[in-house]
Amino acid sequence: MMNRKFVIIAAIGALILAVIGGLLVWAMKVKNQTKPPIAAAPQIKKIGNDRVVSPIPAINNGGIWYFNAEGRLFRINLDGEGLTEYPLPLLSGTIRKILWPQAGEDFIAISSGSTGEIKDYYNSQKKVYTTLPANIKSLDWMPDSRRIVYIWQSADNQHQQLAMANGDGTGFVIIKDVFWPDLQIKVSPDGKTALLYRSIVDGNVNKIYSVNLETGEILTVIDSGKNLEAIWISANRFLFSQSAITAYPRVYLFDMISKQATDLDLNTSLDKIVVDKEGKTVYAAIPKKDGGGDDFLTEDLLTFRQNDFFSSDQQIFAKNLMLIGSSLFFINTGDGNLHVVSK
Repeated sequence: MMNRKFVIIAAIGALILAVIGGLLVWAMKVKNQTKPPIAAAPQIKKIGNDRVVSPIPAINNGGIWYFNAEGRLFRINLDGEGLTEYPLPLLSGTIRKILWPQAGEDFIAISSGSTGEIKDYYNSQKKVYTTLPANIKSLDWMPDSRRIVYIWQSADNQHQQLAMANGDGTGFVIIKDVFWPDLQIKVSPDGKTALLYRSIVDGNVNKIYSVNLETGEILTVIDSGKNLEAIWISANRFLFSQSAITAYPRVYLFDMISKQATDLDLNTSLDKIVVDKEGKTVYAAIPKKDGGGDDFLTEDLLTFRQNDFFSSDQQIFAKNLMLIGSSLFFINTGDGNLHVVSK
């Protein structure tokens, strides 16, 4: 009788243990199923083998257009495949930079020749280049992608004017007489305003001015510091860089409405920066302190919080950053090739 009771008690105990064990196994499976997947670390990859000049995303973001130093135009898919050439007339000189408009297939090529800097406007309908007058100095596209704003210097080098014209230089209109021929121009995305600042800096102050492109009224926007560059990120906000005590410039955000400048705690140049289309996040390549390349980070332009984006053991020196989807494309100045950092 005792043996029978013992067997029953043992069986009940075994059943309880089995149930508990089953519940533990089930709980572990549920936990594993609900655990969030580990995000893949960003990876870096070289795209193609050309030394690239002025890359730009294709309109549908399915590829990248770029020139090589010989003035040949190519398109390559984002994965590095499908390289195709778009035939163009030959240009004399070495291509240094392409000024792309916001839309359309026209562009302005800036090259170095035996007589100095040459600017050529390409008409995509006629498929011809028109060399712009040497009197045209700094220039930028209007957002309509048809007209340009530029500094015109007189033949005797005694006078200079801010002017607007068609891309080929025809139909020009004088906006305002200006003091210096070396003024750089950055037209706002709405085409109402342009920023002006000198490329030749005298002393420790290089002001940034705004000019109303309809009235010609010029106002001082930034009146202190040795300002080096500026880029618009919206119709009312722009980034600018100032010379700093470090080896690299300091980057600031300026709001045209509040008239406030914010230090972004970034020491880099503006060709190492790109901002997303919403104007909310900065992606920046920051030179490492030991000079061994760049690290990549992001900064929220609302909270000004920074986060690491990518760091590589390779010596990557980035410029001409482009954000396509969640991938960051750029030229590595070490080899001149396109690279991408993507997840």
